[in-house]
Amino acid sequence: MNVKVKICATRSLEVAELAASEGAEFLGMVFMPLIKTHTVDMGTAIEIGKKMKGKIKLVGVFQNMPLDIVQKIIKDCNLDYAQLHGDETPEYTNQIKIKVIKAFRFPGNFDLEEARAKMSKYDVEYYLVDRIKQSEGPMLNLEKVAILAKEFPLISAGGLSPENVADVIKKVYPQIVDVASGVETDGIQDLKKIKSFIRNAKGADL
Repeated sequence: MNVKVKICATRSLEVAELAASEGAEFLGMVFMPLIKTHTVDMGTAIEIGKKMKGKIKLVGVFQNMPLDIVQKIIKDCNLDYAQLHGDETPEYTNQIKIKVIKAFRFPGNFDLEEARAKMSKYDVEYYLVDRIKQSEGPMLNLEKVAILAKEFPLISAGGLSPENVADVIKKVYPQIVDVASGVETDGIQDLKKIKSFIRNAKGADL
């Protein structure tokens, strides 16, 4: 199985085109108004949706948003997946009309049984595990994440970078690795780092 790559918090067509040309399979765009640094401009998101549809899987990232707004953004931006980062219930996720990624935030040395119980309540395409606070704190316990990766179609996120992604892949063996802040420089998406992340992930010795 080849581990896939998701470049998240994309905010420009240039980054979208680079990610696709370098071989990333998923492109995330954040639609969360409270997170100013990573939220995509709606006009840019619509343009990316028009120009990149079919070239890379387009993922919209949402958190506790009204279902009708989510559904409208899905349509307007040609999204392939909705990634839900809040307290969305299984009933809510089941109403999304495209494939769903459900995110779960855990402390570094999380309780494996508790995590498994939370994740098992949902029937979604992928299960993303991340730190409690974005871009903060230690990485999740990779041994425990590796156990979850054997039980769920898993996206590993939180603390990944071009320097450590190959090692994380070897230890966890997730289906997808996800990066946002780890390929930024001073809060701006860095094309060189994105290239390096994708290449290092694809070149991981499995």
